[in-house]
Amino acid sequence: MTSEQKQPFVSVIIPNYNHAQYLEQRLDSVFGQTYPNFEVIILDDCSTDNSLEVINRYKNNPHLSQIVVNETNYGNTFKQWDKGINLAKGEIIWIAESDDYCELTMLEELVKAYTIKPNIVLAYAPVVYVNEIGNITGYYSKEWKTQYVRGKRFIKNYLALHNTIMNASCAIFSREKAMLINNIYKSYIGLGDWWFWVLLVEQGDVTIVNKHLSYFRRHEGVVTSKQSINGSNSQGFYELLQYIEKHYFISKFREDYIVYSNPWIITDINDEKIKQQIRNLWKYNRTYSRLELLYFRVLNHMKRRYLLYL
Repeated sequence: MTSEQKQPFVSVIIPNYNHAQYLEQRLDSVFGQTYPNFEVIILDDCSTDNSLEVINRYKNNPHLSQIVVNETNYGNTFKQWDKGINLAKGEIIWIAESDDYCELTMLEELVKAYTIKPNIVLAYAPVVYVNEIGNITGYYSKEWKTQYVRGKRFIKNYLALHNTIMNASCAIFSREKAMLINNIYKSYIGLGDWWFWVLLVEQGDVTIVNKHLSYFRRHEGVVTSKQSINGSNSQGFYELLQYIEKHYFISKFREDYIVYSNPWIITDINDEKIKQQIRNLWKYNRTYSRLELLYFRVLNHMKRRYLLYL
């Protein structure tokens, strides 16, 4: 058996819709990985630009296993995730978003972290924010420690507070466990990934790698999402938190901190009637003591500096 055969087989899923201008950089960063044992599945959601022209330049690459083009637009990223996971042959999945790119060592680094313990279902690294032309605009935490985190603790201490996995491109995960999760995540257009990570990590543990390996493209001039404006993200986050609270103990202090540290729950909503409904739902009207506010600010400092939730 060769060294390549001993390494886990990874299925790289690239869902694309009208990202022709970024596809070459994305595909080059995937096909050029130093990790050798992977396949690539490209899913195009009925693009109207020249995406297929770019994609077809790579059709003879030995790592490419499938190009699947939808006849009609799904309009739902998470349905594309589900399709790719079902098509995949690998034991590990990497969803490489079509407008992002990465270091050529990313898979090698993440697979090494993924395989350090037998019960890991997710490994990810912090992202570098870039703009439309690839200039770096920021980092998601410059300082943190490499961590192995038990799944239930990761949900309670990380995912209950924020979606700390900034986008799918920075993570790899277990196909077997992903196949077992409830399909409810696909119904949350704005928060489907957050639900997905919670449902996945219930089944195992997490490794966080202390290297910036993935470049997350944030498009200038993008307005607040429809789901944030109409309150559906606030409603969805409330339902997610209720799910977490049902399965894991969360203190009243932590509940208050969650509301305090996620002002978007209210601020992104335009309609005053909907805003009041969300206030009532979240019990958003309480006044915090000075001591509580001090604790909250300390926690905010810790999470920004170290990605450390207490």
